[in-house]
Amino acid sequence: MRKLILLSLVIWNVFIAFSSNNYLEPKTNSQDTLRIYHLDELVISHSVRETNDLRNLPSSVSILSPRQLQNNRIESLPDLSAFVPNFFVPSYGSRVSTPIYIRGIGARSGAQTVSLYVDNVPSFNPSVFDFEFQDIQRIEVLRGAQGTLYGRNAIGGIVNIYTLSPLTFQGTSAAITGGNYGQFSARASNYQKLSDNFGISVGGFYKSDDGYFINKYTGKKVDASENAGGRVKMEWNIAPRFKATLSSNYDWLSQGAFPYMHADSSMVNFNDPSSYDRNLATSGLSLQYRGRGFSINSTTGYQFLKDDMKMDQDYSPLSIFSIQQKQRQHSLSQEVIFRLEDNDHYNWLIGVFGFMDNRNINTPVTIKEDGTAFFSGYFPPFIKMLNDEIEMPGEYKKPTWGAALFYQSTLNELFGVRGLSATAGIRYDYEHTKIDYFTETQGVGVVVTPPFPPGAPSMPFTADTTMTGGFSKGHFEILPKFALQYRSSETSFLYASASKGYKSGGYNEQAFSQILRSAMFEAIDRLMAERMPGMPSPFPPRPENEPTLEEQLSYKPERSWTFEIGGRKELFDRRLSATFALFYSQVSNIQITQLLDGGTAGRIITNAGKSTSQGVELGLRYAPASNFSLFGEYGFANARFDKYETTGADDEGKPIKIDYSGNHIPFAPQHTLSVGANYIHRFARGAFIDRFIGNLSYNGIGKIYWTESNNVYQPFYGITSASIAAEKGIFGLELWTKNLFNTQYNAFFVEVSDMAGKVNPIVQRGIPTRVGATLRMMF
Repeated sequence: MRKLILLSLVIWNVFIAFSSNNYLEPKTNSQDTLRIYHLDELVISHSVRETNDLRNLPSSVSILSPRQLQNNRIESLPDLSAFVPNFFVPSYGSRVSTPIYIRGIGARSGAQTVSLYVDNVPSFNPSVFDFEFQDIQRIEVLRGAQGTLYGRNAIGGIVNIYTLSPLTFQGTSAAITGGNYGQFSARASNYQKLSDNFGISVGGFYKSDDGYFINKYTGKKVDASENAGGRVKMEWNIAPRFKATLSSNYDWLSQGAFPYMHADSSMVNFNDPSSYDRNLATSGLSLQYRGRGFSINSTTGYQFLKDDMKMDQDYSPLSIFSIQQKQRQHSLSQEVIFRLEDNDHYNWLIGVFGFMDNRNINTPVTIKEDGTAFFSGYFPPFIKMLNDEIEMPGEYKKPTWGAALFYQSTLNELFGVRGLSATAGIRYDYEHTKIDYFTETQGVGVVVTPPFPPGAPSMPFTADTTMTGGFSKGHFEILPKFALQYRSSETSFLYASASKGYKSGGYNEQAFSQILRSAMFEAIDRLMAERMPGMPSPFPPRPENEPTLEEQLSYKPERSWTFEIGGRKELFDRRLSATFALFYSQVSNIQITQLLDGGTAGRIITNAGKSTSQGVELGLRYAPASNFSLFGEYGFANARFDKYETTGADDEGKPIKIDYSGNHIPFAPQHTLSVGANYIHRFARGAFIDRFIGNLSYNGIGKIYWTESNNVYQPFYGITSASIAAEKGIFGLELWTKNLFNTQYNAFFVEVSDMAGKVNPIVQRGIPTRVGATLRMMF
């Protein structure tokens, strides 16, 4: 039914195209219309957030045009992996977690080290990072700490996504795709000017697949998905110097999730539901006033997230441990930037930013019959569990707010030297975070049969525990930036820069699984002491100098400095372009994800000392002819712990100190490589085909260490993708494949202990070969 609805939308947009003036009276000025099929590489002159031209930033930046996105079938952030040097977005089983790694810096869960902006509206939760691209005008990836202009959670970099403007692009596009594994998608969009000063665009999409992995327990695919959404954008030139843009986007997702299996298995095999459902709505209002030599830009953003994740936490057919997480989040942001521009000698900007983020999390955890049976092993023989299941519901409210003031300026012709410029900036940033918690155990009952005196009657106990309260904290950050640049010509420059960034601290709501377990044992111990005086405690004593509850929940902000040298050179009338960057990043209080009790009590974010990341990035693009181009992008990042000491247990369960200093940071790839070619053949007028397009690419990623001990890793692997397309008039037909040679690799690995203490290696396999066809129409 949904497919019929989306097909109807496609037909409706096609009808609009034929009946609109934009089709009946095509524009005579081709510069007013951006045709995706014929769009050349974009040349962006400036950004409202920068005091330098975007192409000549004293920083590592990659800009992707609509043609690049279409040629390489980049439809979401994970598809960008390796196309940008040292850029990696893995898939960890569902879209609830979409970490972004840049230069070995990333976060598997929690707040991110790379922030995402869509039309200058920030996203506050990595659960919203993986969405279907719609009508993208360009994507910018800025690598290295970007704290001065962007603030929190940008120590690795920034991803800026911009959508097409209905004032500069008019027309209708539609596409239908089908492929193996039940792949189907339909999308359509219409861009129109209702007057010379007002334009509107409307678009929608639907996408589904049957999944790639079978659950042996159910005999069905475990990771089937459906995704649909729509977008509306309006632009109004209210006055010659005053412009307003209003955009709204909605995204609905329902997917089977977490196709995790034992490393020695070829099939998923678990019994409890694993899924992820998401409703996401984002709106932004941008106001721009361009005066004589200056501009004022205001962006107001709002985002609403409501999702529901279910996970079989033991990843087995046993009924041990399951978890559900529901998020409900309202995020509001406001930014105003005053920018001096069109000055050949000196440019500067000053801005203010503020946000409020209210996130409510509901995480009911269930310890099931096989889990309670394992729990009995913690007890001496005279204590037995009464119930088969223990429920641990929890509700956590995590309001966060912040404010910032920032400034940046660029002085050209420094010391009178032509081509030499200096950029400096600073940001004052304050953030306040809070957690209000309510959690409890339900169904904790035991029966105690005293071992003495002989024949003593058994006594039942109910030992449920409730915990409620709250904590809050705030921190202040100063984020400077310095850069020098020398432009020897219009086609070459060198730069050196230093910048600071930080990643927010916060509180671990998932730590309550372990805390409640300890509270449950204490409650049993306390009741026994009250009702059975003289009975020795069956549990070990609490450790001395145990941290407070707030200390157990809290983790500190992560801070970084990035130092970089780079440049660009263009030759042969800009047909050959080469870029390079050398970088060194220092991170203190690095945040890592840590499994509690081997994964049987959830996970937390903790601080792990210091780390460094150093490496190189190289880019090369060459167009020997107007219809043929080659590209190559390579990144190397050597990211290691400088200082990381923690505690563990030996084979007998005794605590020991573990030193991971010098080890590679897990989950971050050491190498990324992307090479490819694009060919276009234009046929003579009157031929059966107007254009033939061929694309070939190879993307390689690795080595990826999966653990802090570096004992398990994914070797370097590469995926080959290809497409051929034929175009005639308004129609285009494309045949494509991804992972052409069915490369086998692991997308995720984790070591999980069952409640009996056995460590199980759990993996998520990579997606196999996909093939399909896409029919496009462009008016």
